[in-house]
Amino acid sequence: MALIADGALLRVGTGKIHVNMATLSSGCSRELANLHAVQGVHYVSAPVFGRSEVAAAGKLAILAAGDPDIVRRCQPLFDAMGRRTWYLGGDPGLANIVKIGGNFMVASAIEAIGEAMALVRAAGVPADLFADIISNALFDTPVYRAYAALIAEERFTPPGFRLELGLKDLRLALEAGDERAVPLPLASLLRDSFLEAMATGGADLDWSALGLVARRRAGLDGPFVQ
Repeated sequence: MALIADGALLRVGTGKIHVNMATLSSGCSRELANLHAVQGVHYVSAPVFGRSEVAAAGKLAILAAGDPDIVRRCQPLFDAMGRRTWYLGGDPGLANIVKIGGNFMVASAIEAIGEAMALVRAAGVPADLFADIISNALFDTPVYRAYAALIAEERFTPPGFRLELGLKDLRLALEAGDERAVPLPLASLLRDSFLEAMATGGADLDWSALGLVARRRAGLDGPFVQ
């Protein structure tokens, strides 16, 4: 961790607050909290849900965990960035495990959209029509609306969230499952889709490019990179 390796934590000064909004393993978050406590620095874990356009609009969903008094002091900052803050308790790792679980669900939705869209395209139904139907008749939610449109329109660049980062988060989910003896069979299948996308040149595309993997498996087009 660069914060530790370069001595930055030692220079922060006691009584300061470090709000970490990165997606980390719950164990790493707890380790960081302990290291900060030794230096007299307050640590708050506050990962978020929301792509870059959501962040720009100040509508992130913020998951906060840490000392409740310190989190309250940070609330004006969270209010400026997000539409709502969920407080998850004093253990910073809890915010991270919820973030990991949520990202696993988003990846699952992207995979489902991609596979279903490949199916209807193979039958001759336009992808944009299918995206409109499922976004309004079945799943009127931000995740399905956004990713169905991205996959149908093939808007994989510039990435709002890179595919290689999605693979990192999926691995964190599998690691968390291993630590707690919680089977995640769907996550194991998703990992293979991510790896296939990575192996065929999709690392820097948006993670909605999982839809391209489904298309290629259905024989509808070629690899990412010719």
